Amino acid sequence: QWYQRRVRGIYVNTCISENMSRSCSVVDDMVREYLLFRGFTKTAQTLESEIKFDKDKSMRADKITDHLLSFVYGFDIVGLKDYWSHLNKRFFRRIPNTAIHNTLIKLENCLYKYYIINAQQSQKHDKVVEFFERFGGEILGNGNKDTWREWFSFPYVKNPELNPIFEPYFQQIWSATLHMSLQNFISTVLDAVPLPALLQWKDNTFDETEEKHQLQKELSVLKMKLQDKSTTEEGGLPGKQVTLTRSDLDIAEDFYIISAGRSPDTVRSPISERGSSRARNGTFTILNHKDYTEHTTPLTFAQFSCEGMFCATSDANGVLKVWTFSPEIKTLHSFVMKSGVFALHWARKIDKLLYVGTGDGKIKIVNISNRKISQELCHPTEGLRVISLASNLMATNLVSSATDPSYTRAEVVVWDCKTRELLQHLEITPCPSPVTSTHYNHNGNLLVSGAKDGMIRVYADYQCIMGWQAHEAPLHTVKFSVDENSVFSYCADGTLTQWRLYPMSQMMHSITINSDPSLCETLHFGCDFALDSEGKFLIAARGTQAAIYSIEGGIAEDSVLPSQGGLVTAVDWHVPYSTRLCLAATVTGIARITGLLN
Repeated sequence: QWYQRRVRGIYVNTCISENMSRSCSVVDDMVREYLLFRGFTKTAQTLESEIKFDKDKSMRADKITDHLLSFVYGFDIVGLKDYWSHLNKRFFRRIPNTAIHNTLIKLENCLYKYYIINAQQSQKHDKVVEFFERFGGEILGNGNKDTWREWFSFPYVKNPELNPIFEPYFQQIWSATLHMSLQNFISTVLDAVPLPALLQWKDNTFDETEEKHQLQKELSVLKMKLQDKSTTEEGGLPGKQVTLTRSDLDIAEDFYIISAGRSPDTVRSPISERGSSRARNGTFTILNHKDYTEHTTPLTFAQFSCEGMFCATSDANGVLKVWTFSPEIKTLHSFVMKSGVFALHWARKIDKLLYVGTGDGKIKIVNISNRKISQELCHPTEGLRVISLASNLMATNLVSSATDPSYTRAEVVVWDCKTRELLQHLEITPCPSPVTSTHYNHNGNLLVSGAKDGMIRVYADYQCIMGWQAHEAPLHTVKFSVDENSVFSYCADGTLTQWRLYPMSQMMHSITINSDPSLCETLHFGCDFALDSEGKFLIAARGTQAAIYSIEGGIAEDSVLPSQGGLVTAVDWHVPYSTRLCLAATVTGIARITGLLN
C-alpha cells in the first residue's frame, strides 16, 4: 500500500530538483569562466576533474537514482552501502523531518531487498549468501528485526519467487514503483536542502524572470478583455454599462510595454479591434477571437507554448510558423520543412524550445531566442518519419516515435535532451505497432502511449508495466488526466474514452465525438483534443467546430465554438487565471484564438 500510494503520483509531495540542477550547471559555467579569466588554469583543471567524478550528479535526482541502482545491478553491496552513506551525510541528515526519516529507513530496507531479489533473478546465489553473512547482524542491530525476520530464511528457500512471502517482490511493478519512490524522495530532499549563496542568487534571478513572465501573461489576458470592452457592453451585468475610452486602452498598453522592459513613449503597438459582443455558450462566455491567416494550405498542427506566450502552427506544405497574439498577432519566425511536419511539441517549462518531427526521420530543435534550428536528431533507422514527440517536465528527456509511410515498422527512442544522445529504444509489446501518441505524467516518471494496434501502454522508467486493448480502431491521441488516475484516448472511429488506471484498464466513460469516420482520417496525430490544466474540461475537434466537454463525473458536451468554415484539424488551449484561450486550426489555413470567460 505504501508503494501504491506513491505510484499514483498524487499522494506524495514530489518536488522536482531539476531547477537546482539547472542552477548548478549555470553556476559551474560562471565559476569556470571566472577562473579562466583570472588565469587560474590549474584551479580550473581541478574543478573540471572533480565535476567529472561528481558523486552528487549535479544535484539531479534521476542521475543520483540511476547511480544508486547501478550498484544493485552490478552486485556491489559495499558500493551501494557506501553511496547511500554518502547521500545520508550530504543530504538526508540535513532535513529535520520525522516523516522523511521514516521514509528513509523504509527505502534503505527496500534497496537491500531489491539487491537480494536482483541477485537471485541473476542466479548469483553466492551474492545473496554474502549479503546476509556480512551485513545480517548490522541490519538486525538497526531495529529492523520485524522487517527482516522472515528474510533470513531467503537463502534456504527453494524457488523463493513462488513463496507467498517473497513473490510480490519479484513482480516488475514492485521494482518500478521502488524506482519512482526513490527518485521522488531524493527530489524532495534536494528541494529542501539549504542552498549556498551563489545558488540562491541564481534561484532568485530565475524567480524574477518567472514573475516577469507571469505578469506578462496576466496583462495579455487583461488586454484581451479590454479589447472586447472597447465599445459599450450589452451583455454584461444587469443594470451596468461599461464604456472604455482609448486612454484606458493606452494605459493597459503602457503597462504591457513596461513589463517587457521597454518605454511606453518610444513603443506603441496598435491594439486589434477584432472582436464581438459577448455571447453566452454553455458554461463559458465568448469574449472575442483573433484569426491567424498567414498559411495558404490546410493546417496540420497548432499548439500554445507551455507559458502561452507563443503559438506554433504548421501546414500541409511543411511550412512552420511561430507567432504571438498579444498585444497583436505577429509572425516571429517562419521555417520550411521540405519533408513535411508530422509531429510538433513545445518543451515543457522552457518556453523557447520547439521540437519538430519531419518526414525524413529527423527531429529539428527550434530555438525561439536565436531564431534558428539549433540542432537535429536523427532516428537510427532510415526510411521512417517522426509521428509523435513528448518531453518530460524539465525537458531532460525526449521520446520520439517513428514509422514508415505504410505503418509496417515501428521505432520509439528516448533521447537525453542535454547531451542530445540516444539513451535507449522503447520496447513495444507484445507485437510492435507504430506509436501515434505519447504523454508524460507531471513528474516524468510515467509515460503513456497509444498505438495503431489500439493498445494503450504505460511505462515506468521506460519499462512497460501495464497495457490493454483499448480500441479496435487505431489510436490517435492519448493523455493522462490531470489527477493522473486515468487516461483519455481518442481513436480513428471518433470515440473519446476515459480509462481508469487503478484498477487497470477499467472503462469509466465514453462518448462519440465524430460519428463520420471520414472526418477522422489523418496523417497527423496527437492533436485531436486537449485537457485544461484544472482537469475540468477538454476541447476536441468535431467536424467544422471545436467543442468543449465537461469531464467532471463523466464526459458531457458543454459548449461549441462558432464554426470557422472548414474542418477543424487541431485544437489546443491555454488557461491563464479565469480566462481560457482556445486555439483551433482548420483546413482553410486559418488558426483562430478564442477568448472564453468561465
